[in-house]
Amino acid sequence: MRPNQVSLALALACGSAAAGVITPELASEMANHRPDERLPVIVQLAERVNLLQYDHKDRRQRDTRLLRALRDQSARALERFGPQLDLAGAVGRKTLWINNSVAASVPVHAIAALAKLPAVARVQYDAPVKLAALQSGSGGAGSPGWNLAALHVPEVWNAGVKGAGVVVANMDTGVDLSHPDLEPRWRGGSNSWFDPFGQYPVPGDSNGHGTQTMGLIVGGGASGAPIGVAPQARWIAARIFDERGRSTLSVIHQAFQWLLDPDGDPATVDAPDVVNASWGLTGGTLGACNMEFNEDIKALTSAGIAVVFSAGNDGPAPATAASPAANPAAFAVGSVDTGLAVAAASSRGPSGCDGTIFPQVVAPGVGLSSSDLSFGGLPLYATVSGTSYAAPHVSGTLALLAAAFPSASVFELENAVMDSAADIDAPGADNNAGHGLVDAMAAYQRLAVGGAGGHTPVFTSLPATDALVGQTYRYPASASDADGGVLTFALAVAPSGMTIDPSRGLVAWTPTSAQAGANPVVVTVTDPTARSASQSFSILVAAPNRAPQTNPDSYSVQAGAVLSVAAPGVLANDQDPDGDKLTARLVAGPSHGTLTLPADGSLRYTPASGFIGSDSFTYRADDGKALGGVAAVTIAVLAAPPVARDDSFTAALRRSSSYTAVRMAVLANDTASAGASLVKSSVTIGSKPNHGGSAVPNSDGTVSYTPAVGFSGSESFTYQVRDSRGLWSAAATVFVTVK
Repeated sequence: MRPNQVSLALALACGSAAAGVITPELASEMANHRPDERLPVIVQLAERVNLLQYDHKDRRQRDTRLLRALRDQSARALERFGPQLDLAGAVGRKTLWINNSVAASVPVHAIAALAKLPAVARVQYDAPVKLAALQSGSGGAGSPGWNLAALHVPEVWNAGVKGAGVVVANMDTGVDLSHPDLEPRWRGGSNSWFDPFGQYPVPGDSNGHGTQTMGLIVGGGASGAPIGVAPQARWIAARIFDERGRSTLSVIHQAFQWLLDPDGDPATVDAPDVVNASWGLTGGTLGACNMEFNEDIKALTSAGIAVVFSAGNDGPAPATAASPAANPAAFAVGSVDTGLAVAAASSRGPSGCDGTIFPQVVAPGVGLSSSDLSFGGLPLYATVSGTSYAAPHVSGTLALLAAAFPSASVFELENAVMDSAADIDAPGADNNAGHGLVDAMAAYQRLAVGGAGGHTPVFTSLPATDALVGQTYRYPASASDADGGVLTFALAVAPSGMTIDPSRGLVAWTPTSAQAGANPVVVTVTDPTARSASQSFSILVAAPNRAPQTNPDSYSVQAGAVLSVAAPGVLANDQDPDGDKLTARLVAGPSHGTLTLPADGSLRYTPASGFIGSDSFTYRADDGKALGGVAAVTIAVLAAPPVARDDSFTAALRRSSSYTAVRMAVLANDTASAGASLVKSSVTIGSKPNHGGSAVPNSDGTVSYTPAVGFSGSESFTYQVRDSRGLWSAAATVFVTVK
């Protein structure tokens, strides 16, 4: 029998780590595996798209510029980095263009070298993610529809708004398409279902959690009473857990990526308007920040997609906020019980990421009736509890508002929900109920009259997202407020040493070498009525490029020959202190020959005809950002040595000690190179006759040969000759037939 109260969390031992390194989690895994074993990793590349420049103020004007920017950035990075991954033996590559990273299986022995590459910000373990054991919530079942009434949803329906024209999505265990409350609202098509595990060709769910959360967003009235907040919205879904409740970080990144571009075609706009994410990352210190998916969430919100997270079920203690719900880019929802009090299990703030109020709002999360797995049979329903089920109420409310006000930005929709929420805990926003209990009708009315009752400040500036070690970074943050008044700026999250002028908004910082890599920053601005906005971004700090060191080289070649040197050639003894790839740049060519010097450092040099002596050219090593010093390459063009050629002679048999030696003109067929001559008197015997004969060189270049007494047959000896330049020939052999 299924438990009638369900909660969901993710068990993940994955903390954050400084960029530009192997994360501690990966280092631990490496220590427990042999060098030849493989580990699944995510390689985060350093280049970043500034997402803030793509924030959409009018959701009707959503376009594909952000998709193209993210895809182009990834393609450029992989064009350079892909071959290095291949050399490292990476297999099973998954391109995660949403945050410019690559997931792959890599041998342990190759990971350290990958982490040192200039293009890499960090290498982390592609950690397994799993569903935690199902837990029972608190409180009994409420009366049918109590949750919708508590949010004043029927009043919005009566205004003719039920979510038509809006698409919602969930990231969950899947959705049971056969349920009659859900099947009619599926958008349909290959761009409406993502199952990276390949188990279900159309939406399916073997757990039930995703079916339950989707029912609270769009569920119809097959049971006799409506169960969803936006019953006329259409839905799509990304399945992030397999049938055994398992996943990985890279699979979840893929799901975010799919939600940003479901059909894989950046020329079309088919992304959802709202995404519900009723899950969280747990493990490690309760309430600690994990920013693994903040960049993914920000990419979606920049594209005009609202992303709603469940706050977690680790209350009632303070500082128990779950991630990613606590991330600056997320919108977190806590839960209330049937008495409209904050549920005991609902996680409390503040956010462990930026110290801000957490959650943003609360919604019904105890004793709720929703769709359950039907497997094609009679529609089944379950009574569920937990913040997993509070979040869909807010996703549905945002869907209603998006349908009614299609020009409103995600920021405006979320602020309408927060500003109109009913205060149910301590006066004002607090870390139990956030801004309060959602009131869908009040939010609708606030947007209908243009947000009457006060405006939230809006940032009007975009920060630079790159900095250099030792050089001052400045960002003049600016914001506006329709209500006027003095605005106050502050840093909610900042690296050590960063400051901000509270009145002018000027951010200043001089990063140290220890801060190389990605540094998260959250700037807040607050108006006189305590309404505030935040701007989150990451500054990628790079060490200043150091010029390569170009070192001299020397080669030699004989006159009349060609000197060919394979790559890396002249670059072989050059170094780049940053590890950048080097290319060769010719400065001045040789004076006594022709030269070809490709970028890879190989060379081909042909000396001028008749030239003998020293020639040279100069070049510089180039790392793509700076040139090394000028280095000389010296080439010694050597004269060719003389050529001594083998000879054959005959000699008469020696019958007694008396014998006239045979004079052999061994130099007759030998030659010296142009401009030189053979020195006849230099003939030197190398190996003596091999059967007892004698060979004596003469000053005229001949050799006097005398065989041994009684010997007949073949005998040989060798000689060398020097030319007028002092160069010696190779040894030549003289063959003598004695008969």
